[in-house]
Amino acid sequence: MFQLLDLLRFIGHIYVLILPIIMGGVCNMIFMKLPILQSWRFPMDARKTFRGKRIFGDNKTWKGFMGMIVFTALSGMLFWSIFDSTKFLFSLLRGAWIGFAFVLFELPNSFIKRRLDISSGKNGGLVQTFFDQCDSVIGICLLYPLVYPLTLKEALGIFVILTISHYLINILLFYLKLKNQKG
Repeated sequence: MFQLLDLLRFIGHIYVLILPIIMGGVCNMIFMKLPILQSWRFPMDARKTFRGKRIFGDNKTWKGFMGMIVFTALSGMLFWSIFDSTKFLFSLLRGAWIGFAFVLFELPNSFIKRRLDISSGKNGGLVQTFFDQCDSVIGICLLYPLVYPLTLKEALGIFVILTISHYLINILLFYLKLKNQKG
């Protein structure tokens, strides 16, 4: 009984740490579909190539990059300042930082996918699909401790729970027609 209760408390604690990134990601997907700031939809790689192949592809845009940072910052400010008793400014900066970690760590995966001739917005095999879900989570686990002290147990909890949540939310966003692929 106590072990189950401890597990549920731990999962709840992890969701307190990651809910702003989830909320920021969902808000960013909606933002990407809106016809505002269309000039920011410009690809981050400026359509440049490396050895004859696009660097990141069309789906990595400045609108999505900046949107993720802003929406995670706002979600962090709203959520952590209420449920984690953290000051507004620190919550805003903490959210911006993990939003930045999320989008920054998606870029190497996009670069690798272009080298493997996997087109933008598509997944490769099972390994590539898994890495698509956890690339940004790895970034969060590595950079989060610069703004909030994580234990190894919390970092592992974030990795497992956020990777699974990321995959399930992507499926939901696909069915809501906010994403073009399930995983």
